Amino acid sequence: MGRAERDATLSNAAALTIVALAWSAGTPPASAEGLDGKEVGRYMERVRVKNGAWVTPKDADLSRPRWREAMDAHRARQRRTHGHLDRPEKLKKSFVEGFAFLYDRRLYDAEEQRWRIAEFLDRGEREFGGYDQVILWQSYPRLGIDERNQFDYYRDLPGGLGAVREWSELCHRRGVRVLITYNPWDRHTRDGGEHLRDVLEALKLTGADGVFLDTLGEVPQGWAKALKELRREVLFESEGHPWDERIIPMHSAWGQGWQVHPPAQIFNTRWIWPAHKTFLTHHRHSRDHWDEVCCAWFTGTGVLVWEVVFGNDTAWVERDKALLRAVKPLLQAFWQNFAHPDWQPFIASGHKELKVNLWPGELGTVYTLCWPRPAGYRGPLFAAREGRTYLDLVTGRKLSVEGGMVLGRVGARSVGGVLEVERVTGRLRSLLKRVCPGKLPRYVDVRTSRIPPVGRVDHRLGRLNRYRGRRPEPLPPGMVWVPSGKFVMRVDHPWHGASCYDHYGWGKKGKAVQIQGFAIDACPVTNQQFAEFLSAAGYQLPEKHNFLKHWPGGKMPKRLASHPVVYVSLDDARAYAKWAGKRLPTEAEWQYAAGGLDDRPWPWGRRFAPTRVNPGGGTMPVGAFPKDASPFGLHDLCGHVWQWLDDTYTDRVHSFTVLKGGSFFRLPKDASKWYVHTGPLKLTSHVKLPLLSPSLDRFSTVGFRCVID
Repeated sequence: MGRAERDATLSNAAALTIVALAWSAGTPPASAEGLDGKEVGRYMERVRVKNGAWVTPKDADLSRPRWREAMDAHRARQRRTHGHLDRPEKLKKSFVEGFAFLYDRRLYDAEEQRWRIAEFLDRGEREFGGYDQVILWQSYPRLGIDERNQFDYYRDLPGGLGAVREWSELCHRRGVRVLITYNPWDRHTRDGGEHLRDVLEALKLTGADGVFLDTLGEVPQGWAKALKELRREVLFESEGHPWDERIIPMHSAWGQGWQVHPPAQIFNTRWIWPAHKTFLTHHRHSRDHWDEVCCAWFTGTGVLVWEVVFGNDTAWVERDKALLRAVKPLLQAFWQNFAHPDWQPFIASGHKELKVNLWPGELGTVYTLCWPRPAGYRGPLFAAREGRTYLDLVTGRKLSVEGGMVLGRVGARSVGGVLEVERVTGRLRSLLKRVCPGKLPRYVDVRTSRIPPVGRVDHRLGRLNRYRGRRPEPLPPGMVWVPSGKFVMRVDHPWHGASCYDHYGWGKKGKAVQIQGFAIDACPVTNQQFAEFLSAAGYQLPEKHNFLKHWPGGKMPKRLASHPVVYVSLDDARAYAKWAGKRLPTEAEWQYAAGGLDDRPWPWGRRFAPTRVNPGGGTMPVGAFPKDASPFGLHDLCGHVWQWLDDTYTDRVHSFTVLKGGSFFRLPKDASKWYVHTGPLKLTSHVKLPLLSPSLDRFSTVGFRCVID
């Protein structure tokens, strides 16, 4: 930029910014005539809102006085129409929210049987500058495997609701708030219509601070009033973003899918109601958060840290974590500025591509800067005011003023900040020394591609190698022989929030799998057989909760003797198999034994036959449907009880297995798509099941059968 061109830029930008500054202070600029309602409408109808952000015509210069007057008049009208909005101070100071997927194996130590809450919070401080509040997610993607509802999944955690209270108490000691999750679509499991009652109970017993409203954009009718009986403020946060009067009782929301590319945006909700808290999450499965964090600083918005998306490992890269750690102390130090009702977006700047927001406040006026180009910017930032001092919020140093313009620099594809004050006090110097990062991390290209799903399976019990593929004579009682063979294994993984193991391409073409002959139980293990195991083996339970819940007082009802045993975890099933000199089948063995070589979707053939499956309502005696047999003589494969397999997969963030066959438990056709598939399941399909602990992993609908190889 030449000297003359720069002087002209300084002069024009200074004049425009002085107008903006005057208007933001509540004094109409001398050159701006009052606009009536129609004129305001003509300006504002040119603004569209897409993905939460303004979209304006290219010729719209928002720093012009007429635009400023129209914008402020429109904002004032919106506030008059929809009512006053304010938020608790602790929420206004919140800028980083953590999402705790409770099946994240880093959160619970199964061997020591303890929650690793302190470690989770320590990691949050170390990597993201600390969480201000945390969402505890317990239900999806497991709802629908049995009749348990979303709140049962809190009750059945290791430690139950007491564990959630432990989360609350430890988080509160660290100044972190806790939100429990509410799934409004869960209306067809146990007590599906008692949501408010269960939310009240959970809040009372856990001391949680509020409720995250999954899929919603408004507080359910009557809830705000009903929850007043707790005699404390309950925070509501929604996944969808509320608008109009619905935003008043909603304390915070996700900015999910909001436009953050480029980071210089005007978010409509932030513009009208800056006290309302929003946590940005542009794309839940993305690992690139640079623009998201830049946008959060530029717009004074919060960020959602969601590193385990229902099992998908979406770890942040260090570049973006470093940027968040750098700007978070500034966001919190100047939280009052970022909640100020008279903040001004896109004031005139020293370059047409340099975007500047103005945030008034008691400590001074904050200017947030955003620069999109791949090379850094050095030059005029915005107009200076007489008698004011300007401090760089990155370095803490005083900035020079030339030609009426503040001069400074912004890094490539990055952000910056300036504080305007009347004088620099010792208290201010101390504050800046504490919160100014000194420098921001540079933008560099880093690998942010998705982390591939785990490919290696773990068979805990291992092969027995007793038969080595040759049929024994006689076969063990109750078992059938599956001869060696090679079949095409097709895998249909219904997408349920996250990837499974690395099975891509198996659905259509399939994968050729060689199977060595083995013996397999013709029917699932029964309650009688499991009772014999308990009597003989002296099985010691690490966790007793929900174990054989259908046996009153721990004694097997005689009427259930021939029914498949349920309410046993994967560990319980493996213990039985080991005692019996057997093991659990692999997924490939189960599928081969169930369908044979001809790639049939059902054990009995190519068409579904409703008369060959359990009609629903509970377990039935094994072998009750003779015509449901597979080519090798197995029964009760589909639509009776889900069946455990010996396949477990473990990656950095979670362990999981897959269930086969479906069960007797059915949800109505109009039930939410977010439930797990219910009823019979084709042989080629499975359901991924994140594992946590035996207490949670015992279902009324899951049994097992064993093999000997």
